[in-house]
Amino acid sequence: MNVDKSADKSAVMNAVKSAATGRWYQALAEAQAALTAHALATVVTVAGSAPRGAGSKMLITPDTLHDSLGGGRLEQLVVERARERLARGQSGCLLEEIALGQHAQQCCGGHVQVLIELYPALAPRLALFGAGHVGQAIVTLLAPLGWQIDWRDSRPEQLTAATTPAGCEGRVARQAFNILTDLPTAKAAPASESLPVMAGSHVLVLTHDHVEDQALVAALAPRDDLASLGLIGSSSKWARFRQRLRGDLAEHQIARVRCPIGVPGIPGKRPEEIAIGVVAELLQIEARRSDEAAVNSSDKATGHGASLQGTSLDSHGLTRQGARQLRAHFAPDAMHQTETTQKAE
Repeated sequence: MNVDKSADKSAVMNAVKSAATGRWYQALAEAQAALTAHALATVVTVAGSAPRGAGSKMLITPDTLHDSLGGGRLEQLVVERARERLARGQSGCLLEEIALGQHAQQCCGGHVQVLIELYPALAPRLALFGAGHVGQAIVTLLAPLGWQIDWRDSRPEQLTAATTPAGCEGRVARQAFNILTDLPTAKAAPASESLPVMAGSHVLVLTHDHVEDQALVAALAPRDDLASLGLIGSSSKWARFRQRLRGDLAEHQIARVRCPIGVPGIPGKRPEEIAIGVVAELLQIEARRSDEAAVNSSDKATGHGASLQGTSLDSHGLTRQGARQLRAHFAPDAMHQTETTQKAE
């Protein structure tokens, strides 16, 4: 296998450069405005010798670093933990207890607590198959709302000619794709795994060809990692599709498909009117998903007795009792003051 070492070196240098030039507060404002995944790490307490003092901050994204917690293994561990959680889409706060000698192998040997605030990517994603009039109207409505749109069509010229709202070009990724020619046709082939659709995406199928529509639905319905799956068409169209799909799909897979799509009560048939109903339905579905995710996150935190109580950053672990002993060793006066305050409360 040929590896482009110069490209790897360039990528590393770019990452280092971004870390050296960006300030955490500037990067935080940009990340929150763009709804991209990021984490803010803050040194909240220091006992003994440490690379940076309390209040030092670093902004961490999946690809870049901004400012520093002092470098070395401490910083590396914090970055690894933050990116691991961001990759899983987790949110909330972690309070990490880190003994610099035991966990970070740093000679300064102090003890620090680092608060990591996690902000997962907030922009929902839509995989849109079809660049006809309705597809264009949907993009016109959704792109300004911050949605990331993966736009696919089997007609490259149609996809190229389709317009995107001004200022939203970076949110819309176009790709010519024809499921009838670009994927294996054998039943044993993992067509659903080869589709250009990211996990967690909402999907709308509204191509110009009913054969393409059916092939896409057949490949997408088995996937249980999609936020939603909708097919444009009438009830009679869906009845015919259901009958054809029963030979290859289970009933619970077919049940994942919404058809017709759009909120009821909008009688118009113009592309803009159809798009309004479809986008309204997507916004409702996404709002329900966000509410359910918030409830599940709260339940998990309560069930494990965790709010700001994180785990240590290495496989050996640092228990709360061990952390208290370390703080007592490095800062006995501060420890005594904390215990007195707790008794008073």
